[in-house]
Amino acid sequence: VNTHTVFGGDHSFYTTFFIFGMNKASYDRLPDDLKAVIDANSGIETSAWVGRVMDEGDEPGRNAAIARNNTIVTIEGEELTRWQTAAQPVIDGWIEEMTGRGIDAATLLSDLRALIAEEAAR
Repeated sequence: VNTHTVFGGDHSFYTTFFIFGMNKASYDRLPDDLKAVIDANSGIETSAWVGRVMDEGDEPGRNAAIARNNTIVTIEGEELTRWQTAAQPVIDGWIEEMTGRGIDAATLLSDLRALIAEEAAR
């Protein structure tokens, strides 16, 4: 392609979470040295590191597009607001679906946004 679209604002248009989970009983059965390995490679610091790695991984592609003089369109201002408004029904639908399953999705979303803001402030 020769045209690319990016979203302006203080963070991207989306946020992706990867969760590496383990059954607590299985974790509890591990010897202390293996628990230490897992503990040293998990948590908020590891999450921030993986996020930085993903961001840095985007750079070669962006640099290649720039080197080829491709067009990079940035959606910002009123147009960004229009996109965010258009996406809101997806968020609302997810909240409704999760609430129907007995999950407090509104609180989850609020907590998620607070974590994103906290990490962005670092």
